[in-house]
Parts: sequence; C-alpha cells; structure tokens
Amino acid sequence: MTKQISLNNDAWMEFETRLRGYVRRRVDPSSVDDVVGGILLRLAQNQAGLTAARNPIAWALRVAGNAVADHHRRNAAERRALAEVKQSPGPEQLAASDTTPAEDLAACLLPMVRALPETYAEALLLTDMGGVAQAAAAKRLGLTTSGMKSRVQRGRRLLKEALLRCCRVELDRRGGVVDYSRRQTGCGCVNKKKGEP
Repeated sequence: MTKQISLNNDAWMEFETRLRGYVRRRVDPSSVDDVVGGILLRLAQNQAGLTAARNPIAWALRVAGNAVADHHRRNAAERRALAEVKQSPGPEQLAASDTTPAEDLAACLLPMVRALPETYAEALLLTDMGGVAQAAAAKRLGLTTSGMKSRVQRGRRLLKEALLRCCRVELDRRGGVVDYSRRQTGCGCVNKKKGEP
C-alpha cells in the first residue's frame, strides 16, 4: 500500500516559497521562474518516486539540486557554443568582389544573425551557418531536438523580417536570389553594386 501525499493550499504555497528561495540562492534572478517550473514538472512526472520516498521534502530538494546543476551545465554549454560561433569570420572577410548576389547577401546575414536575441542567434549560427545538425546542436546546448527546431524556426522568421526591412530581394521561380538592393543605409549589408551607399 503506497502512502498518499496530499498538500493543502497553505502547505503547497509554503513548499513553493521554500523551493523558490532554494533556487533563488543558486541561479541568476532571470532564470528562477524557468528553473522552478522545470522542477515542478519533474516532480509531477515522477510522482511515484515522490510518494515512495521516506522523506518527500528531501527527495524533492534532491530533484531541485539536480535541476539547478542541469541549468548551470546547459548555460555553460550555451556560452561555449556562442563563443565558438562568434569567432567565425565577419562580412568583410566573407565578401569578395567576384561573388554572386546570393553570396553577397549571405555575407550580409551574419551581422543580422548576430543582432538577433542570443538564443536564436546561437541556434542559427550553429545549425544554418555552422553546418551542425539540429539534433547534434540540441545535444550540445542541452536542449531537446524539438526545442532546438523551435528556436531555429523562430530565428529564421526573425532573420527574414530583419532582412526584408533592410533589403529588397529579387528571387527566381525556385526561390534562389537573383539580385538585391538596400532599402536603407546602415543596415549592415555588404552591397556589390558600385555607387550605392
């Protein structure tokens, strides 16, 4: 016969307050909600372990400690990966005078990608620009494959919006770049056409 653990509303509020305090002392303030949410999800997914534990609070704190350690490992992996991709060449090294419009435009994308929010920038720099498969990139950053796919899709959408704000792009029937021109100065594009600002 397994024992049932039931918490009334006051006990639950006290537990969550204690849990938040525990997490707050161990992670940066911007990550507290995410880490606490992850811990609560783990506890919900492992109710059998929680109910079977001799000391459920100690068991829950062990789960919390593991979640905090995972959070720090994932952040360290993300920082390392971002540092690696930030070392890649800039548009001045990539642009050459005898390149096609598509290659010129590709050189413009790097500063735009780097200007995206960090999570989307690192996803695109690793996968689309770094050639790392999404599953491998997810493993490298401590994410699920579906989480990485979501970041890549959102990053691509943000990049497309930034590019179309900056440039007019002419495509062929297959979606290949035929030509482009800047809509505004200072958008970061390396434009092959002489005389353009």
